[in-house]
Amino acid sequence: MKKILSILAVVLLSYKISGQYVYTYTNILNNEIYDIESIKNAKSITYYGLDFSLVKFIKPQSANEDKELRKYLGAWLEFYQKEIPPKDYLFRWLKFDKYYFNASSVQVRIDSVPKEWVGITALEATMEDVTKTIQGYNLGKDNGIGFVIHPVEFNNIDEEAKCFFTFFDIPTRKVLWISETKGRVGGWGITQWYGLGMIDCTKHYIDYIYKRNIRK
Repeated sequence: MKKILSILAVVLLSYKISGQYVYTYTNILNNEIYDIESIKNAKSITYYGLDFSLVKFIKPQSANEDKELRKYLGAWLEFYQKEIPPKDYLFRWLKFDKYYFNASSVQVRIDSVPKEWVGITALEATMEDVTKTIQGYNLGKDNGIGFVIHPVEFNNIDEEAKCFFTFFDIPTRKVLWISETKGRVGGWGITQWYGLGMIDCTKHYIDYIYKRNIRK
């Protein structure tokens, strides 16, 4: 029985919301990998913002548009922070007693986006990719729980964005809970197009994943 539980440690669930699918990786069997109770019991959280180091831009015949599209990385970050300020929205939605926003340890990784980030087909980032990235963080802090958002795909073919939302133990960089959502893009211009896609991902995460598992 234990062997079966180990094999089935990760279960992929999906919800259909207003014609869109929201996916979340939820471990319901192996507590060594996922520890939702630690998140529920935590009094404070450190938010590390958006990490674009795994993002892929998918668009037919655009593999040579790296320089043209790279300038939007900063614009997407600024648009997201303007529309969802941590103190006004994100922290209120997460409902912890104390919040810390560290914008200097992870978000500077925007410069580490590789040259091959633009492609004509989808090269999906995985939960393991996100976990390895977090393990490599130099955070300058040795206690508490961290929270980070990884935009991993801007898909111009399917007109959607994909993001991972991850809680982790800061001292060990051990992932406590990781979820993935997809959101529809919209607005005018490339900045709004995928900026709104990330916002849609975030709202789906809060309303249909976080509130159902952590805090209503």
